[in-house]
Amino acid sequence: MTDAGGAPGLCASCGNAVAAGYCSHCGEEVLDPGKLTLRYFLSHTVVHEVLNLDGKIWRTLRWLLFRPGFLALEYAVGRRRAYVNPVRVLLVAIIVYVLAQGGSGFTLGSGGLKLSIAPAPVSPERSISGTFFQTDRFGILERMFVERFGSPESASNELRSRFNRMLNVFSTPLSFTAVFLVALTLYACFHRRRSLLVEHVVFAMHYYSFALLTLLLVMLAFRLNAGRLSMTVMLAVLPLVMIWQIVYLARAIRRFYFAAARSRVAAWTVSAVGALVVYLLNSLFITVLQFAGAAFAITRL
Repeated sequence: MTDAGGAPGLCASCGNAVAAGYCSHCGEEVLDPGKLTLRYFLSHTVVHEVLNLDGKIWRTLRWLLFRPGFLALEYAVGRRRAYVNPVRVLLVAIIVYVLAQGGSGFTLGSGGLKLSIAPAPVSPERSISGTFFQTDRFGILERMFVERFGSPESASNELRSRFNRMLNVFSTPLSFTAVFLVALTLYACFHRRRSLLVEHVVFAMHYYSFALLTLLLVMLAFRLNAGRLSMTVMLAVLPLVMIWQIVYLARAIRRFYFAAARSRVAAWTVSAVGALVVYLLNSLFITVLQFAGAAFAITRL
């Protein structure tokens, strides 16, 4: 492209002469002033990307949801232009998840120990007791709070809002760094099969994007029902989504790391065990961060 201050006939990106609509050296498109209007952007660029079923967006989303490990494999062999960059996919998934998340969180386990399976931004109106119940079933945080402020149930609205705000500032952004924990875990387990760390990072970004997007189904089920039915549907849908995520991860590991394995039984066994380990480590990491964030908020109130 050429800009208003550039020489006509020269590519704005590399400076080489441009004889047609695209630079023959770097492939940059020549600037057309008519394409800089908002009307053109909305009617051509946005509409084309959204409605084109063979476009990058839908192609990437289709393979991301229904063909585990395929996008990471495409990236590793160098076929990348046909798909949305994995960093962009992850950022969009995080933004959509945060906007749709109602602050309730998702947990794994029962009784005294519960693990959070995904980051959970906290609503300013959420009770402090509810946060403690979600994050710490052993009563450590509640005892810390009682020593300084008294009963969480009697906390003022201002104190509750400050606590939730500080918790969000500390733990929610850090929770999304779990994608790098997943990548490091995969690298530690399978670096002999794929020696480049970036390949494991790309795999982790695709999986994490999938996990966040599938949790939208749980949120949708929760919002479509009211009263007692909502919890019933929630309890039914959440385990199914969790199973889908673990099976997806196992299949992705099988495709990405063991495509050339001689023994299918051994490959599937290692993939299944690896998926469970990664899933549990991710949940433990997020739970620890949320606990640390709540403790930090209590000490700084």
